[in-house]
Formats: sequence, C-alpha cells, structure tokens
Amino acid sequence: ARQLIEEANVIKVIVDTVMELLREHLDASNHFFFPGYSPDKFSRIRLIFHDLRYILISKPSVWTEELRTQFVEGFKVFLKLLKCMQGMEEVKRQFGQHIALEPEWEAGFYLQIQLRHILAMFQDWCSSDVSLILTLAFKECHKVLMQCTNQPFQQESVDYYMCKHILNVRPYKVSQQPVSIHLPITRLLAEWGPLTSLDYTQLAEPALRCVVLAAQVSAEMWRRNGLSLVSQVYYYQDVKCRDEMYDKDILMLQIAASRMEPNHFLMWILLRFELFDHFNGNFSSKDQDELFQWNRLIEEMLYLLIVIIGERYVPGVSYVTKEDVTMREVIHLLCIEPMAHSSLVKGLPENEYHETGLESVITKVATFKKPGVSGHGLYEVKKECLVEFNPFFYHYSRIQHSKAEESQKKRRAQECNDKALCPPVPPAFCPAFSSVVHLLHCDIFIHILRRVLQKATEDRTEAMVQRALHLIGQALLEEKTQLEDRTVEDVTFDFTLKARKHGKSVFHMLSRLKEVPSLEAQKDMVKWLLQMFEIVKCLRDKSSPTASVSMEPAKPEERAQDKEKAERKRKAEAAKLHRQKIMAQMSAMQKNFIESNKMLYENMPEICFDSSSCAMAQMDLCVAIGPHRGSTPAEREVLTCILCQEEQEVGAKAQAMVLTACVQRSTVLTQCRGKIPVSRVGPYPLFMSPYLALGTHTGSCGHVMHATYCTTEDRSADVDALLGGESQPDYRSILSYGVQEPMKFSDSIMEMLGVCATTVHRVGLQTAPNELCPRVPLMAWITCAFTIQAIENILQEEEKPLFGSLQNRQLAGLKAIVQFSAVQRLKCSQAVIQSHFSEMLAVLLPVIRREHTPSVLDVDFFHLLVGLVLSIPSLYQEETVDLQPSAVSSAYNHMHILHLVTMAHMLQILLSSTGRDDESYFPSVAGGEETVEARAAAELCSTVSQHTGRYSFFRWTTYSMLIKWCNILTLNKAPKDKFQTVRYPRRRNRLIDLPEDYSALLNQASHFQCPKSTDDEKKHPTLCLFCGAMLCSQSFCCLSQVDGEDVGACNAHAASCGAGVGMFLRVRECEIVLMANTTRGCTYPAPYLDDYGETDPHLGRGNPLHLCPERYRKLNQLWQHHCILEEIARRLEVVNVMFAFEWQML
Repeated sequence: ARQLIEEANVIKVIVDTVMELLREHLDASNHFFFPGYSPDKFSRIRLIFHDLRYILISKPSVWTEELRTQFVEGFKVFLKLLKCMQGMEEVKRQFGQHIALEPEWEAGFYLQIQLRHILAMFQDWCSSDVSLILTLAFKECHKVLMQCTNQPFQQESVDYYMCKHILNVRPYKVSQQPVSIHLPITRLLAEWGPLTSLDYTQLAEPALRCVVLAAQVSAEMWRRNGLSLVSQVYYYQDVKCRDEMYDKDILMLQIAASRMEPNHFLMWILLRFELFDHFNGNFSSKDQDELFQWNRLIEEMLYLLIVIIGERYVPGVSYVTKEDVTMREVIHLLCIEPMAHSSLVKGLPENEYHETGLESVITKVATFKKPGVSGHGLYEVKKECLVEFNPFFYHYSRIQHSKAEESQKKRRAQECNDKALCPPVPPAFCPAFSSVVHLLHCDIFIHILRRVLQKATEDRTEAMVQRALHLIGQALLEEKTQLEDRTVEDVTFDFTLKARKHGKSVFHMLSRLKEVPSLEAQKDMVKWLLQMFEIVKCLRDKSSPTASVSMEPAKPEERAQDKEKAERKRKAEAAKLHRQKIMAQMSAMQKNFIESNKMLYENMPEICFDSSSCAMAQMDLCVAIGPHRGSTPAEREVLTCILCQEEQEVGAKAQAMVLTACVQRSTVLTQCRGKIPVSRVGPYPLFMSPYLALGTHTGSCGHVMHATYCTTEDRSADVDALLGGESQPDYRSILSYGVQEPMKFSDSIMEMLGVCATTVHRVGLQTAPNELCPRVPLMAWITCAFTIQAIENILQEEEKPLFGSLQNRQLAGLKAIVQFSAVQRLKCSQAVIQSHFSEMLAVLLPVIRREHTPSVLDVDFFHLLVGLVLSIPSLYQEETVDLQPSAVSSAYNHMHILHLVTMAHMLQILLSSTGRDDESYFPSVAGGEETVEARAAAELCSTVSQHTGRYSFFRWTTYSMLIKWCNILTLNKAPKDKFQTVRYPRRRNRLIDLPEDYSALLNQASHFQCPKSTDDEKKHPTLCLFCGAMLCSQSFCCLSQVDGEDVGACNAHAASCGAGVGMFLRVRECEIVLMANTTRGCTYPAPYLDDYGETDPHLGRGNPLHLCPERYRKLNQLWQHHCILEEIARRLEVVNVMFAFEWQML
C-alpha cells in the first residue's frame, strides 16, 4: 500500500475517481445534491472507498520524503471531496404550511458512513508526524474551510449586553436561516485541537449551529419540515455516525470554550439558542406553544453546558485512554438495563478494524448472568462501577436517559439509599482545556442558575430544574476537588462564594426548593447539594491559615454521611414498626372472625373428616364406564365474549357461544415418516390406519365469542369457530324400554355445528365444502380422536398424568371438540350413522358381513372406540320416532364397546409382537384347506358352545371366519418390502437429534450436493427437523409441482413429510424457518447459542455456537402442541415487511 502511495500516488487516483463518479451530482454552488438517490448507484463508490481504507489501514512508523509528499498531495485532493460535502443539503425552517415533498437525505449520510473510518485513518496518519504533516494538514483544512461558498456570517457584528459584559458577534438565527448538518472539514479541524491562535468562535460556529438545530428539532420547532430532518438528527447522534459528527461538534465547542472568555462563551451560546432576550428579561409570552419551546430549549441549552463541562473522556481532552472511554460507554449502557453481548456490541462504535474493544473491558465492569430457557445471557454492571454513572451521559437518547434514571433510582431505593443521582467526579482536564471549568463560576453562569431557580415554581419544568441542579453539583465537585488538592490562596474557583452573594442568591433559592411540592422527586438531590455547600465551606475554613491544619478535610463529609445514614435507619425502623402494627391488627381481625363464625365450623358434617368414606366417595366419582358410572350434573356456566365483553349463560336453547379454533392436517403421531404405507383399507376414511400417517388436529386458544361474529362467509378460512361450552344434559331417570327423547338445540347452535363440521371435512380431506357428504360425521369423529391422542402424547412426553395436567385452553378445547363430535350425529341422516356404526362394528364382530372390512392389524382402535361410542345412539332411532338411549343403556353400551375394543387391541398387540421374518407366521391358504390350528380352534369353540349355549355364535368360528377377522389373505398379498407392522406402545416422535457443535452441522452441509444441479455450488442447504432430510432451498433447480403449482424443495418436502407444515434449519443462515403452506411462513431463532447465550442469525458475529437443549426442547413442544401456525401468525403480526417473501419458492 505504501509503495502504491509513493510510486503511483494511489490516494489521489482513488479520490479523483470518486469525484468523477459524483460530478453529475454537483449543484451550482459546488455542493453535492442527490435528487434521485438509489443505493445501487453508490455500490461502485462503496467498493472504491473500501480500497482507500485498505491503503490507509496501517499508518507508517517511519516517514520518507517521497511518502510525505505524495500523502500531502492525496490529502489535498481528499479535502476537495470534503469541500463539496461541507454545508451540503442545507435546510431552512418551514413556516405556514407543511413541506410538500420530503427532501432527499439518505445519500449524504451514506457518504458520511462510508467516509467515517477513512476520516479517522487520515487523522491517525497526520498525527503520526506532528512536526510537519499535522501542521500542514491543519493549515490546508483551515484554508479550504475559508474557501467554502456558504460563509458562516452574512451580517455585520452587533454588541450584546448581559450582566455588565459585552459580546460583539454577528447575528444569526438557526430558526430563520439555512443550516446544514454536514460539516466534515470543521470536524476534521476539531480532531487536531487548538494548535494555533485562530478565531475559534468562527471555527466553532457551524458546530454550534448544528447542535442548536438538533435542540430545536427536539423542541418541535421544525415539525413542518417533515420526517427527513428528524431522521437526519437521529443519525447525527446515532452510534453509526456520532463519533465523526456529534462528538466532533462537542469537541469543537470545548475547544472554543477553552479559548474564549467564559462569560462571552455563555452569551454566545444563549444567542444561538435564541434565549438571550429571555434571560435578559426583555421578552415574555403567554402562548403555550412558545412557552413549551422555550422550556425545551432551556433544557437543551443546560444539557449542552453539562456536556461541554463534564464529558472529558476523550484522549487529549483529559488524561484517559481508549480503554477508559470504552469502559465508560459500557457502564452507561448497562446502567439502562442488563444487556446481552450483542446489544452491547451494537451500542458501541466500531473502529476501522470493525472492533469495539468490548472483550478487553467487559470483565472489569460487568458480571455475566447465564441464560435461561428462552432468554439470553445478560451482563450486569458491577456495583463498584456505579459511582461513574452520569444521568446526563451525552450518548444517551431521551428514552435511554429516562430508563437509566428510573433504573438507578429503583436500585438505590432497594438499597435504602437516597434517590439523588449525583454527578460523578470527572477526570481532570489537560492543560489546553483547563480553562473550560471557569464556565462554572462566571457571572453569566450564576445569572442563568438564578433565573432558572427563581421561577422553579412557575413555568419551569422539572427537567430544567434537574439540569440546573446537576450543573450546581458539577461546580461544587470542581471546587471541592481544587480545595482538596491546593491551598485556598491558589484556588481561584469561587462558585460557592458567588452563589451565596446577595439576598436572592443561588444558595437561598436552592434552600427553598425543598418546600416546592412539584419538585418532590428532586428533594434528595437538593439535600445533597446543601450538604456539599457545607462541605466546601468547611474545606475553605480549614484550609485557611487560621484554621488547624491537623484536622482532616474529609471529616465534615463523613459527619454528613453518618447523619444521613442515621436518618435512613430511623425511617426503616419506623416502617418496620408500622408493618408489625398492621400485621397485629390483621391477626386480631382473623381471630375475631373465627370466634364470631364458630357455628359455621361446628355444623360441618363429620363425614368430611372420615378418610375411608372420603376415599370411597372419590372412587364413586371416578367411575366413568358401566352401570356404576358416577353422575355428572350439568353445571351452570356463564361465559364472557372476548369481543363484546358481554356475559351469557350457556344453554341448549340459547345463542351459540363458540371457541376460536385452528383445524390442520398433522403428521405429529405418524409411525411411517418418510415411508408410504400400503393402504389396505381404501380411500374411505372410516378407519384410521395404526400408522397414524395423517390426522386432522383441532386446537383452540380458549377464547370464547358469540357465534354471530363467525359468519358463514368465513367457512373457507383455516381458522374457524368450534362449538364450545354446551353442557350435555344428565338424564338420571331410567325408562323401562331404555330410550328417551333426544335433546333439541337452537338454530344458532345447529348452524355452527354445520360450519365446524364442514371446515373439518374440507381441511381433513382437502376437498370442497359439502355438508351433505356422508364423510362429514366421520371426519368429526376422526379429529376428536386424533386431538385426544395428540394431547395424550404431549402429556407422556412431559411426564405428566393423564388427568388434571391440562392447560385451561387445552381443557376448554377438549371439552368443546368432544361435545361437538357427540352432537354431530344429529346433523346427519340416521341411516348414514347406522351404516357407519355397523361397518365399524364389523371389525370387532366378524359375523357382520361387510366388504372391505380391514384386519385388526390395520385399524387404530382408539379411533374406532370414539366412532363407536359417538355413533351407537343412532341404533335407537326409528323411522317415525326420534329417540336416544337412556343413561343406563348408554353406560352398558359404552362398557361393552370398551371391552370389545380392549380385547381386540390386546390381540393386535400380540399379533404385532412377532416378526414376519418367518414365512410360517401366517398359515398357507393354498386351495382353501383347513390347517391343524384352525381345526383345533373350531373343536375348542364347539365344545365350549355345548356347555354355554353359545352355539349360535361359535358355529361361525371356522377357519374362514379367522381369515375374515385377521384378514390373513390381504396380509399375505402385501409387498414385504413396504409392509411393516406397528409395534406397541407406539414410538413417540421427536425432532431429529442435532450435533452439539454447530461446526459439525456446517461440515455436514458442506458435503451436500444438489441432486438436480450440475454445478458445484452448494445453493442453500436446509435441514428438515422432522425427518433429517437435507434439501436445496431457494433454488430453481429443485422446483417441483404440488397441486399444479410450482414450489421449492422445502414446500414439496413439507407436503409429504408434515402435511404442509414444515420446520427447517437453514444451515448457512443459522435460523429456523417455520412453514404453514406455500404462502405463509416466518423465521425463528435457531437453538444454537454462543458463549454469551445468544443466537447468531446469518452467522454475522462468527462466534462458536453450541446446541441449547432447552431451546431445542421448546421447538419440539412447539411442533407437538401443533402451535406452528399460531407462531407464524403471531410473528407476521409483529414483523411487517413492505415486500412479502416468496415462501412458495423455498
């Protein structure tokens, strides 16, 4: 790089190229103007600036004459570029009406961000040769600044008078004349400090204008100028730009304060803030908007004084290092709230090496708290570092200032300390800046404080008074420090003496502030300031020649602290006694209540305390099947609509109350993921396969609403209403014939039954809505059974008991889906229900002759149990009489069905427990000849029937009946490579196992080759967390068609693996992608965390990542709870993007 500078003058070549590209954007005044900014046009400029950063990345330790000459020439050309930026995009306050068109502002800040590190590098190069290069560079900067066409002043100088001081300066009002926020040359001069005796009032004028502009925008004086100006001020103080913009303006003002007479400097500040007449008593107004703007401007002016005097953590301004600066930044960030490592990195400025210096200082100022299940690790500031907290830290925004102040006051209250947020003791100024502290005891400063405190009870805001108190604290700390370091004769800082002068002195007004009710929050601060006044007074007395030198100056402060501690202890003891008194009163009231209501406890039945009888009662209540089934009285239930907040009692004749529900196809319970089982049942969904390959799940969030809010026009949506809260009546009367009239429901309930059933039918079978389809009740029973199985699977996974462990929304949804499925038979033809019942019963009783009856190995018996229980009441229906079974009949029916299904399931388990490797597992059926086993079974049944009177039943127990029951012929015809018997208990599905180290996953993805692409590019390897398949996403090479639509590899895989729902890990981006269908999806944090407990999306930070078991378990629960659709909807509501992502191409 240095060779290119010496031989090819590469700096000049690079800057000339940039100027050539930007020449078309120069206006008549030779300033850049970007009317139609587009980031694409600046892509080449960005790359060129990257080359310039490479050239300047390492400053020389030894200068040659050739290197010095070429660098100076290149620097002069670079100053021409900065000259075109100096004062560009000037703004003028809009009056009357709002600005019609938002001006362009992004291009200017884009250039500023690109030049940020380049400016710092040029400054380092110049500073490495102080004797020659720095002096030449400073002169060239000053020369170019004076050549700028927009001169600082356009009018003649005017004399201004205040407190017997005269300031001669040219008038200028930021609110009426043009002002620019882009001042690169002025800020470049600020970095090199006061090298010569120039007029720094003129040099600092643009910087002060820029600060005043930001203050007036904060005071809402520029509201009619639109959001473009607000955005400029935001980035002016943001971490991306502030080190070369806002910070340099403050540095330039500090240089001016060190070179100007203190009173003149403060008068100059008041003039530019347009507050000179206000503090001179020559202006008044009753307009509320003007009063608000004045108060806000005074707050900003006082804040600027706090910053100029107190912000000394800059190398060269005080004796601090870059590490000290970073430590202070970190302390103030952590004083807002505990932060994650990435948040701290974002809050710190980066150097030219893209480093923040955080790692070298974080252990000195903070302690790391390990992350929890869903959060991330947080850093908390150490207690010993809190003494450096400054509530008016100049890098705080208004929001951060409020948060930090509230956080520290809360902490101090918990520690039983006062809430005074005192200014910290700053480091001493370097000799070149030592005169800045004289601002704190000049006449104008005392006058400003008196004016602010004088009307503290009138139109002064608390924020204004708080800033004034902070300035007083800074002055007292400065005087105390000087008195401790020197004798009283050598100390010229006399703030306390001036603050006590006259009858209405600052000290007198400060003493009265304790009695102002509106300033209750500042009482602790006022008390601390009064104590500091006494401490400084004692230090002055004890430092005089007449005072005893042997006494330590710290003792007055120690006495004040001891007095304060004693006062706090007294208050704590008084509060403790008050609490004890209240607790004693409450205890006495409880005893009086028990004594006065003793009869209530005496009249309680003794059976409640009999453990044996209580246990028997509990056993009575727990009987759910058979003639001894416990009674379930219908409870009165009053629900509140979440939309209109009206209450309504639930009843069969009342208006329908519904639960919001989500119906979706699911493969959570599948036993054949990645394999397609041979269907021996047919397409008719009467019987659920034991593989549970595809089910229909219905979940609810538990929110109740009136059915009128769910119109029939919403039936095509996937999120529909589910009948809920309808109490099934309990019929205790036993009729002699075992039947009774069925329950009647209102038209509203019957309508919603149709809506829900049609939705389940449409989603489950992926077909058009049809209320008359005979499969509608079947799908209602199937979704009821599958939902119950899914809940039971969740409880097993979480090791919770089956009953009593459901969440409220799960319990409400479960009750609703069961009641909906039970009543569904009333919406259909009873002949259809009876046909379904007989076909299902044929699986258990082979005597019922039905075609295509499946084997016991081909049926999920829980689905069969639900269907039989919910459809058996249809057997009591007749053509002319609409009846249903009584409670006793239902109890016996349910018991017998349960016995049958249980025995069949036991047989299913026995048959599936033996492998099929042995070909003799199923007997040969060639020629239809009976085997020895079949004849023995027939003989056994014949003998049993002679003694039990069951001949009419067992006469069918022949070999042909066994074949029909077990469907052995069908089993033998199944291909052996595709048939696999389901083992019981079924396997609980979980997400795949991921490697603990993310680098192993990256290595695995690096070996992945796209199966349909011929090039070596790895595309976007994406891992399916359901089955572990590696896919090629976001690539046109792997497009396929699903339902006639071109979709990406992930969508096609999700259709077969997750029934349209997918959970994928994008390996290169280190993020999870949740998909609901081809049009909806969202990103989700990956379960891999770095050592700081944070994720690393797109691997931007590059820290080593490790699998977090808790987060991966949470992802697994998200899938098993069927909450992926809910999570996608929640994230899409929060994140609004202008251009939607094409999920179908993933």
